[in-house]
Amino acid sequence: MTGVEKKNEHNELILCIKTLFFIFIIVSMLIVAYYTANDKLKVGWEDRFDYIEEWKVVDSEGNEFTTGRYFRDNRAYKEDFSIYATLPDDIKDGDVLFFYASRDTAVFVDDDLRASFDTERDVVIPGGVVKRFYMMAPLYASDAGKEVRMVRFSTARRPEIVPETVITTKYGVYSYLMEEFGLTFWLSNVLLIFSSVVILVGIGMFIWYRQHIEMLWAALGIFVCASWLTTNSYLYPFIFKHYHIDGIVNYMLCLMMPFGFLFYLDSIRHGRDKRFMIFLMLLSSANAIVFTLLHFLEIVSFSKALVAIDTILGLIIVGVIYVLVKDLKGGYTKEYKYMAIGFFGFIICALAEIVAIVFLESKNDSIPMLIGLSILLVFVVIQQVDDLKKISREKQEAIKLSDAKTKFLTSMSHEIRTPINSILGMNEMILRENKNEAIGEYAKTIKSSGNMLLMLINDVLDFSKIEAGKMEINEGEYRLSNLINEILPMVSERASSKGLTYKSVLVNEVPNGQYSDEFRIKQILINLINNAIKYTDEGGVTLLIGGRYKDEYVFDLDLTVKDTGRGIRKEDIDGLFSAFTRAETNKNGNIEGTGLGLAIVKSIVDSLNGQIRVMSEYMQGSEFIVTIPVKVTDKTPVGEDLDYIAEDNPEDQISECDYYAPDAKVLAVDDNKANLKIVKLFLKRTGIKPDTCESGAEAIDMCKKKKYDLILLDHMMPAPDGIETLKRIRNSKESLNKHTVALVLTANALSGSRGTYMEAGFADYLTKPLDSHLLEERVKKYLPDYKVLSRQAESEKEPEVKESALIKRLKKIDGMDYTAALRYSGDDEEILEELINDIVEESDERIERLKVSLEKEDLDAYGLEAHATKGLLATAGFVTLSKRAEKHEKAAKDGNLNYIKNDAGDFFASYLDICERLKTDG
Repeated sequence: MTGVEKKNEHNELILCIKTLFFIFIIVSMLIVAYYTANDKLKVGWEDRFDYIEEWKVVDSEGNEFTTGRYFRDNRAYKEDFSIYATLPDDIKDGDVLFFYASRDTAVFVDDDLRASFDTERDVVIPGGVVKRFYMMAPLYASDAGKEVRMVRFSTARRPEIVPETVITTKYGVYSYLMEEFGLTFWLSNVLLIFSSVVILVGIGMFIWYRQHIEMLWAALGIFVCASWLTTNSYLYPFIFKHYHIDGIVNYMLCLMMPFGFLFYLDSIRHGRDKRFMIFLMLLSSANAIVFTLLHFLEIVSFSKALVAIDTILGLIIVGVIYVLVKDLKGGYTKEYKYMAIGFFGFIICALAEIVAIVFLESKNDSIPMLIGLSILLVFVVIQQVDDLKKISREKQEAIKLSDAKTKFLTSMSHEIRTPINSILGMNEMILRENKNEAIGEYAKTIKSSGNMLLMLINDVLDFSKIEAGKMEINEGEYRLSNLINEILPMVSERASSKGLTYKSVLVNEVPNGQYSDEFRIKQILINLINNAIKYTDEGGVTLLIGGRYKDEYVFDLDLTVKDTGRGIRKEDIDGLFSAFTRAETNKNGNIEGTGLGLAIVKSIVDSLNGQIRVMSEYMQGSEFIVTIPVKVTDKTPVGEDLDYIAEDNPEDQISECDYYAPDAKVLAVDDNKANLKIVKLFLKRTGIKPDTCESGAEAIDMCKKKKYDLILLDHMMPAPDGIETLKRIRNSKESLNKHTVALVLTANALSGSRGTYMEAGFADYLTKPLDSHLLEERVKKYLPDYKVLSRQAESEKEPEVKESALIKRLKKIDGMDYTAALRYSGDDEEILEELINDIVEESDERIERLKVSLEKEDLDAYGLEAHATKGLLATAGFVTLSKRAEKHEKAAKDGNLNYIKNDAGDFFASYLDICERLKTDG
């Protein structure tokens, strides 16, 4: 027998045992029910339970008449009256006279007072007794045959003149009450327990799920109803030994019954018919408050106001029915179909309960309410389970959407940052090597706009980090004066472009040497200052810097951004730090930005254990006050000439590289040629000439042939990607670079990226667009120390750049303007050399495209191709050939096909000849 067959056999055996167990339980219950119904011995009952069958009634005017065991008049007796009867001869010690009363009553055997109830004496609660109750008067064997007299001072709203009076024992009393009222009493207690459990579960779910659990309100309503049913039972005072208090509590619970259900209904209907629901809640509140006050002020008791109370409760129920029927017609009950079924069942039973109380004489008048509450509780729980299933499904869908969003942001990060890397990288080289002042100004504008675009992208990506709860805080030492100076050029330029003033002001002494997250503090200031500039039309923006020492080594840094702008309405301040929001959208719709800046600031401040406050006067200006605790590394105070220092350290000043590493062996891997070119150019002044390749597979092969000092590896490449490439380099037996330090160059700036790369074995990561200074710094940090030379020491040893063999050959080619070519290449011979190589590599394809267009006599396509060829050749300095291409372009535009056909052969041959000579010479 196989393992699977044995497992199936065991499961079948267990199923048989379970079936026998349930059959045994069912049979046992049937046996118990049968013998209980036919049991002749009533445990707890004594032999006697005798009604007094004949009474004489004497009213206050002396009128008398005889009646049976029970008499009810159509009119209530408002004055004292007495009823008389003769006790039987078989009275025993321990017997009691058992009856119910509702007003002051005294019981005498002959003239011996055996029991009495006096409202003023026995009821300490204002308003007196409000419901009927049972009394017991003790009897003795010597009372046999004596006269029993019951003096009653008035009757209640139910004019019972002679109550049913029984001679029994205390056990008989309890047995009678249990038989008559036990079912409703214990069922209401069971319901009380279950509703309490549901309430506790609801509270637990509220804590666990961190959201509103509508079931909680319904369970509270059912709990109140179950409590009302419990206190309404005649068993309550006999079990809990509380006479008359239960009546007051019972009425108060009755007045509170609608609230839980109304709250529940309003919650599951998601605010529909809000005004009507509020009206029902106010009506319930008035009902509860007014009649409670009337009772305790002894103006109108609960019992006398019962009809009015029940009428208002009936109106509330009718209102609820109206709402449910309206939802049913509108199709909204689909949102809470199970609850709707339960509510309709409960309402029907509640109406039956009111009818039973007001019009019927029933000792078990609470059964309809119990049935209704049980139905409602069951369906409420079912509804909540169904809602939680929906929440779970929606949560899974939200997770899928979040994953999709993360993938999109990852793709967006990579796809957008890659071209920005090329733009800003090349622009950085222009700023470094350009000598023309006008071109320098253009480059500065490109840098400023590029950085602004990058900031908007970073806002979106930072918000992704916030949503994922992975906002990274990287603390380190910095000087506050440098931090302020670094942001000044950017914000000053924006302020001046709007005609605003900007200044930084020291409020008091602030230590210059600090330890915190410099980048995040800078991000806070840039966001707040830019925000202030955006919403300020005239005047200016001021950064106030101050604070106080928390202790010897911790300083509470205060950074206040104050503006003279539009200000913020008080009602808009609460939502100021929510994502994608903007105060007065209709007025500020033209303001640039993503609406994420302040949300990001709030998150960063929280991550730094700081606080942010806002003070604003509408149309007068605003103040954003940020307080961040920072560690102190140098107590030397920041100087007051911050703006002056900033002018000496402009943002566009090109810093010098402080080291030189011509012998360093570096491998750069990226599937984008432009990115590789940027890396080569950025490392140019370090003297490093990296090997490059465009795929992970190629990098793996190169690592088997050469030992490198450092590997710069792109992440998002066609298979294998950067992470897999590094893994194969590390694990390959032939690899010479199993322990070589690797840095990842990536446009993936999403939350968790750093941790992912560190786990994959990278020593560090750099985000695209690459920062040239940061790249130089990281390369210096991870290169072997002996390969890194001081630029000052090596400046004299640094070899002069020699003219390459290719450049010498270019000067020998007729029609080649080397000077122009070098100028177009930013005075960089390496760039010119790469451009020439690109022309050579694509020459065959370009000539083929020209030939195909000519054969088809497609002059438009031919003209476009000639135009591109003209520009390419001119940039590379081939002036003569570029002019011939220009003539072909003009001929195509003029429709001069004959000229093109006559000259094309010689033109194509000249183009290919130059390219072939460059190949041969290379």
